[in-house]
Amino acid sequence: MGNKGRGGHNEDMNRRQALFAFATIPLVATAARSDIPEPFKVSLISGGREGGVWQAGILVELAPEWKTYWRMPGDSGIPPQFDWAGSKNSAAIEVGFPIPRRFNDAGGETIGYHDQVVFPVFVKPQKLDAAVSLELNMFFAVCKDACIPAQAKAGVALDASGANPRLDEWQKRLPRLATASDSPFVTAARFDTRKNRPALVVSLKGKVQDIFVESETSAYFEKPQFDSGTGEAWLPIANLKDTAKLRGVPLKLTLSTDDSGIEQTLTIA
Repeated sequence: MGNKGRGGHNEDMNRRQALFAFATIPLVATAARSDIPEPFKVSLISGGREGGVWQAGILVELAPEWKTYWRMPGDSGIPPQFDWAGSKNSAAIEVGFPIPRRFNDAGGETIGYHDQVVFPVFVKPQKLDAAVSLELNMFFAVCKDACIPAQAKAGVALDASGANPRLDEWQKRLPRLATASDSPFVTAARFDTRKNRPALVVSLKGKVQDIFVESETSAYFEKPQFDSGTGEAWLPIANLKDTAKLRGVPLKLTLSTDDSGIEQTLTIA
């Protein structure tokens, strides 16, 4: 089956991010008003079976100019959370996060998707010869000028008849795990001070459009600045002034190249 860029921060981290996000981004309660149409639609799509793993996807369709968030939502935002209670014949369910985009708005710098996104889902069944059905309860947020906390439910009986072109397209946008032979690839990393701010400086092999950094700390790594002369990129660090607190902490880097990318984890001693 291979690695398809699945996973993200653990559930406790997501809950902490969500609680913090509600306190820091402008929210409106339009989702609770029946006279205002919801600017989103959530559904589950089936994509057949590959080996012993069922393929599916969470399709989130957004109204024009609306967006939703990645697993690390940025300077402010709410990461999506997925509850699969009620699903049948599922031993393990993994959700993948396609390469996102970075946005600047009233809430600050955020990371996510606009128009639509499909989160690929990989289901390992309890019984290989039995039917699989999924029931999703999704907690997330959608934003335009302000943000709406949202909840949606969807269900699907998985069909082994064949691939789904829309799901296939979004599976290709999942980052893969990096190897030393890959390009792009981070060959070195250090902490430094740039423009009187703490920064992560990385040496790059190959061209990169954006770099998204995750850690189990409060640090947020802002949009990278690239130096074509040195082959380096540096990312200003917000929410954490003392980079000593990041030493020895695993940093997950997602290197974006067009609609695909690479995941690389490093630690700076």
